[in-house]
Amino acid sequence: MEVKELLVVFEKMYLQENEIKEKITIRVQIVFTLMLAVITVSGYMLRMLDLDRYIFVGAAIIASLVVFFAGLAVSSKYAIRAFWGNTFKQMPPALEVKGYCNALVSYNEEVEKAIQDGDGVGAEAVDVRSEVDTYLSNAYEECATHNSEVNQERSRKVHESFKWLLVSFAPLGIAGVLFIGFDMDVSSPRKNYQVIDKYVGDQIGKVERSIALIASRTEELKGVQMSEKDKVNVSPAKQTTSAPAPIKTSEPAKPDAPRVRIVLEDDRSQSFEVSNESRKK
Repeated sequence: MEVKELLVVFEKMYLQENEIKEKITIRVQIVFTLMLAVITVSGYMLRMLDLDRYIFVGAAIIASLVVFFAGLAVSSKYAIRAFWGNTFKQMPPALEVKGYCNALVSYNEEVEKAIQDGDGVGAEAVDVRSEVDTYLSNAYEECATHNSEVNQERSRKVHESFKWLLVSFAPLGIAGVLFIGFDMDVSSPRKNYQVIDKYVGDQIGKVERSIALIASRTEELKGVQMSEKDKVNVSPAKQTTSAPAPIKTSEPAKPDAPRVRIVLEDDRSQSFEVSNESRKK
């Protein structure tokens, strides 16, 4: 086959390996998505597992999930290796290819100049088009071959990862059947009434104890208030009875005269005290 024909074939193989690389990356992403989904399901079962209902069933579910996580770890190892750390070969940039072409053209000019000067003994000009086609054909061949080997290895790792993921589904399925069959979910609707009644009973007990405490404190306060009132009522009586009697002098005291009442025309009466001097007058 000619160089041009090989160039076309190797170019197609190179582009095909690039497409395969992207497809493998999409497959790895699908595996990661499935892993995230099953991890969510298994995490829910571990979080909501009712260990007070059936202890042996709960232990069987936990053991199944441990086996599931072990298989999932192996699957994750292959998936990560298929997704990360792989090297691919790519064609050189267009600027470098153009520079190579310009270098070949400059080389031919120098060869012609050397021949004209008589110094170019053994130097021959090259066919620039043929040289560039040969270079591109060899570059495509090298890149396509290397990328094909890497893609095969990645495809094998994705296959192993998916295989271990399917294997880990078996213990996860067993755990799910036990979890649903024996109603090991704490948040199951068939258990809500028991949980709510227990909570309400605890709260009612707390309220009753608080009310009893408040009633006892209220009775104590009433007793304190009654005792204080008795002290207030008794103290004036004690003061009146224990007050000393007025001291009697030997000289008799003159009694005060009664007040004179003055009656007006509107039957309203007022009284005032009249001095002894006014009465004498």
